[in-house]
Amino acid sequence: MIVGFIIFWALLGLGVFFVAMRGGPRGARRSLHTESKVGQRLVVLGVVVLIAFGLVVPALVLAFNGEHKASVAVGGLHLTAAQQKGRDLFAQSCAVCHTLAATKSVGRTGPNLDIRVGVDIATPAGRRGLVEGAIAEGRARGLGQMPARLYTGREAKEVAEFVAAVAGH
Repeated sequence: MIVGFIIFWALLGLGVFFVAMRGGPRGARRSLHTESKVGQRLVVLGVVVLIAFGLVVPALVLAFNGEHKASVAVGGLHLTAAQQKGRDLFAQSCAVCHTLAATKSVGRTGPNLDIRVGVDIATPAGRRGLVEGAIAEGRARGLGQMPARLYTGREAKEVAEFVAAVAGH
């Protein structure tokens, strides 16, 4: 990728140099029309190469950077695969009621998990345990009621791991 940037800027610099040495844009145009067919083909090839680099390099950056972005949470935390799955599950069922900065959710019914889990509970194991207990048993505090067993088994653990990792960050 770095090589692509270097080649792009080198070709651009050579193009500017060519125009400057031919007496500016008007001189470059005149000399271009008087050159041989081989010279004209080289100019066309140069333009095609510049356009190709302009399309290929950004596409490669986007293609190879997607996985890295999926594992980054708020505050630069890197999520495990289970925590990424927990983030998706939280967004599906929990974000409607709960506030959590990591998912940009602002729920009004359930508690703010950044404060309730992230600040009030000091240890990661305690955070996971609180969230797993709430998912298994449900809660009836506040204005609404959280139903029990929204998720079970591995999915409940993934949601708990995610919330424990990002709450309060």
